[in-house]
Amino acid sequence: MAIHDLRSHIPKYETHSTLLSVCIMIFFFVIFDGVLMYLAPIIITGAGISESMMGLIIGSSSIAGMLFDFVLCRVIKETHYRRMFLFMLALAALYPLFLFGGTTVTIYLIAMAVWGFYYDFYNMGTLDFVERTADPKQHVSNFGVLRAFEGLGYLLAPFAGSVLLLLVHPGPRMLAVLAAPLIISFLFYIIIMLRPVTERDEYDGVVQKDILTFLTEMHLWKQIGLVLLPILALTLTINMVDSAIWTFGPIFSEQVGKANGFSGGIFMTAYALPPLLVGWIVGTIARKHGMKRTAQGAIAVGSILLIFVGMVTVPVFLIPLIFIASFCLAIGWPSINAIYTDYIQSNPVYRKETETLQDLFTNVGDTSGPIGGGYMAQYLGSTHTFVALGGVGLVIAVFLFVMTSRGITVQK
Repeated sequence: MAIHDLRSHIPKYETHSTLLSVCIMIFFFVIFDGVLMYLAPIIITGAGISESMMGLIIGSSSIAGMLFDFVLCRVIKETHYRRMFLFMLALAALYPLFLFGGTTVTIYLIAMAVWGFYYDFYNMGTLDFVERTADPKQHVSNFGVLRAFEGLGYLLAPFAGSVLLLLVHPGPRMLAVLAAPLIISFLFYIIIMLRPVTERDEYDGVVQKDILTFLTEMHLWKQIGLVLLPILALTLTINMVDSAIWTFGPIFSEQVGKANGFSGGIFMTAYALPPLLVGWIVGTIARKHGMKRTAQGAIAVGSILLIFVGMVTVPVFLIPLIFIASFCLAIGWPSINAIYTDYIQSNPVYRKETETLQDLFTNVGDTSGPIGGGYMAQYLGSTHTFVALGGVGLVIAVFLFVMTSRGITVQK
């Protein structure tokens, strides 16, 4: 089933600006981003800044992204993926310059703002690419494949960052090494630009709205937000849980490893691996159960398993539990994104507002996750934090089961 699902949509891209080209561009880009994500806490604390202040500095990247969301609709009239990816790559090239050259909180805050901005462009670019170029029946599958390449990049990035830190001191030589994956990503962007892309007819001739006043824009956000509220809540929840685990999870992973005599990285590797696997099967699952129920069910089951992760200390059970929990959560990502693309194709004139709302709730989750996860890990302990995160995710998922996404044309 998985092989048939993959073959059913990839050939459509092989004759155009292929899905594979975009996947490879994303793969090298997230290696660049993931290495810097791994190095940022080490570099900032190495400059003499406390760990608590470091957490606030890193959390500010998502806050900057949220503020950026409020002005993006008024600055950029067309969120075409070609433009979004170009802005993403240009800002990404600036990020390590601030991060490596900073010695004060102010410079690091600027670096985090740049990080938040280019990640906004990354989210909007990938969403726009799928909705413009894919058949609606393949939305979940395409997001799943993109997520698989993204997951592979983020799986390799911590190892690459650790080795890089051992061999090269943060500075010009490290910048030169980090430039390699970003340059490769840019080369694949050029390939995407040069090859013709067949875009869906629904986007041809769509009348663009005039620039709205701030109050009118906020009213429009409110209207669309009420329609998309169940999906926006799932977006916030899954990002909050994921970012919280990446905040305290490495520390917990090292503790488990030392206590049981194995590599501390095994736990987080088990957590990071599932996105590489679910991309090939999530389309089949969503077609059978519907995208909305697939996303809600995946988050609910994944949250239940996280509760058990906090209750188990034996590695032979702990590692499989976190793997399966992550597997379920990973199913939720492409299912959620596919619902956004279906709504946009039903309401193309509100494409920009929908993308901005999706990114706003992503940033809210990415801000609340590290802050809440760090606070709970300090005062409750890591194991109880897993229980708390699982409980929150389960309550939200069950509550949303009774809500109806009015106005969203999706498979039920």
